[in-house]
Amino acid sequence: MRQLIITTCFLPLIVLISIGCTDDRDWITLQQEAAKLVEEGDFAGAEDLAQKSLTHAENTIGPDHADVAHVHNTLAMVAYGNQDYAQTEAHHRHALAIQEQALGKNDFEIGRTLASLGDFFLSQNKLTEAAETHERAHEILVANLGDQHPDIGRSINNLARIYTAQNRLREAASHHAQALAILEATLGPDDPEVKMVIDNLTILYSDIAPSETADTSRPIDP
Repeated sequence: MRQLIITTCFLPLIVLISIGCTDDRDWITLQQEAAKLVEEGDFAGAEDLAQKSLTHAENTIGPDHADVAHVHNTLAMVAYGNQDYAQTEAHHRHALAIQEQALGKNDFEIGRTLASLGDFFLSQNKLTEAAETHERAHEILVANLGDQHPDIGRSINNLARIYTAQNRLREAASHHAQALAILEATLGPDDPEVKMVIDNLTILYSDIAPSETADTSRPIDP
């Protein structure tokens, strides 16, 4: 099967690190500077600042405070950039454990961390873990955002990517179609994300057996 067009369609992790951290303590400044260095590809510099941020945060608000989870997610990005995938997973899981202990089970922040962890699993071809994690993330995000938010379209598209990798093509096509409807309605037909989903959906349709697509009026069901 041909490789689908893949872009980073999950909820941006850079955004999540500042959510919930509303004051101007030194550890927050360090964290934000670390995230900026990650964007610039300076992972050594980012790691130094993020580790300092973690130490200051744990000393200031305690290691189990919900905001400390954001620093662990920053460190996960650093580790991924350094191709240290064991540490990437460890930091995401640590962030998730802190959030699950400190926040409600359907808290928005948990959904974001799950989405990031699910995308990591997909990048490592851990497809079962990716599907389970993204499916849980999707439920939480819908509970917080409703079912017509662009981030919900992105979440559905993430699931479609996983199902494609699992060769569950009809489910993948159905999810791409749902994502397309949401993203087109919320972002407009000319948005690059919309065009990417259309391209992926076109490729999927051509890869599904001709006998399953001969009747174009028949909806593609999971």
